[in-house]
Amino acid sequence: MEAVARSINGESAPQPARILLVAPSAHGGLAQQVISLLDGLHREGYHVGVACDPHGPIAAAARQRALPVCEIAISSGTSPSRVALAAAHLARAMGRLRTQIIHTHSFGATVVGVLAAPLARGASLLLTIHNYPPGAQAMRPRRADHRWALRLAFRYARKIITVSEALRRDLLTAHPQLAHKSITIPNGVDTRAALARDPAATRAALGLSPEGPLVGMVARLAPHKGIPEFIRAARLVADALPSVQLVLAGDGPLRRDAHSLHQELDLGHRLRLLGEIESGRELIAALDLLVIPSTSEASSLVAMEAMAFEKPVVATSVGGLPEVVGDGETGLLVRPGDPQALAHAVLTLLRDPERAREMGQRGHRRALAHFDVHQMLELTEAVYADLLRENLQDGGVST
Repeated sequence: MEAVARSINGESAPQPARILLVAPSAHGGLAQQVISLLDGLHREGYHVGVACDPHGPIAAAARQRALPVCEIAISSGTSPSRVALAAAHLARAMGRLRTQIIHTHSFGATVVGVLAAPLARGASLLLTIHNYPPGAQAMRPRRADHRWALRLAFRYARKIITVSEALRRDLLTAHPQLAHKSITIPNGVDTRAALARDPAATRAALGLSPEGPLVGMVARLAPHKGIPEFIRAARLVADALPSVQLVLAGDGPLRRDAHSLHQELDLGHRLRLLGEIESGRELIAALDLLVIPSTSEASSLVAMEAMAFEKPVVATSVGGLPEVVGDGETGLLVRPGDPQALAHAVLTLLRDPERAREMGQRGHRRALAHFDVHQMLELTEAVYADLLRENLQDGGVST
């Protein structure tokens, strides 16, 4: 059956639409969202393809669904030769697929997309901003070439999606002229998907005891994720509550630093450094409490996953995290960069399991109402429909 995109005003647009998703080499939340989007669009009957690293999870997911993959290297920077080569490859792919909407994800993908889009007649450029530009705490990059690239992208984009209202506010503070073309669509998780194995089996597979509370962090080991703060908080929690088990799952540039600090604080088996694991989702379901100590975060898929599994969350009050985790309702928020505050919040909930259970239940209801992947897909389809209608009115690419 042909897909019929639903616009915000309820009208329909001619279908099936031709969408090309452009994404960097990613393995975290961004990759998960792009895969959710391509999967949902494919089920709805769209002609959808991806332009991405040929060896990453996004390309693998597309191939599993027999969807076209344009193999291009998207970096986080603005190297002229790399960007020009990627843009040329992308423009050719857009021509082959008769792309109507090019939907970019990440700063690097946007730089390539904005150069390729004019080469494909009538294709609309849609940006999703998942986080701040490289090396920036807000939407004002330090580097002149990054500022130039963003100005160009914002000029030619027909619509801009931000994954949180906090991110949109920062965007409009720096670029108030974008108010009419920007919209917030929260990320989403599949709140009803079954687990491959139950939490007890996950604990056993990881060599964890079935007894005692399990507290964990699931994240890329990157500077803004608050890795040292979590490890220092883990020492405080372990000292105060001998029965607790703590885990840190993920890999990244701070791997050596994490192991060094773990050794320095003599945490031993009290905190398990699991590295990259096959399913963060299954680990989250096995936790009693999720911790997110980030110093910068536009949103948080792991928080949404934890809430979907009725787990309370302790997080920092930065970026879009307060939009996901309701302080005192579905978890506790603390100031960033403070291991003592983080440990105190964790211990507060571990020592009051009834309160933690109630927070988990409220979190589950909140995830169903606001952070389900089907809602994300429906809202994105509405944006597509409006762009397609504008495209046809302007004499752009037709189906």
